[in-house]
Amino acid sequence: MSLTSSTSTERRQYSHVREVFVQACDLLAPLVAENARTKSVSNFAMSHMLQEHFPELSTAEIHIVLVTAEKMHQASRLAK
Repeated sequence: MSLTSSTSTERRQYSHVREVFVQACDLLAPLVAENARTKSVSNFAMSHMLQEHFPELSTAEIHIVLVTAEKMHQASRLAK
């Protein structure tokens, strides 16, 4: 039994996010870590920063990156 077949299709979405996710997390890590302590940077400001660095991402994709980075920080999986 093969796990991959030539007729299977990719089910995952947001390929643009996958391409820039590590870079985006590197950019966000210090801000997310600081926000966990003091809430010094708003999500709007972080969204704007991501939009400047990655203009190809849509608003929905930027939201996905922010939410995922925050969850990774909470799970201690986001490098500072």
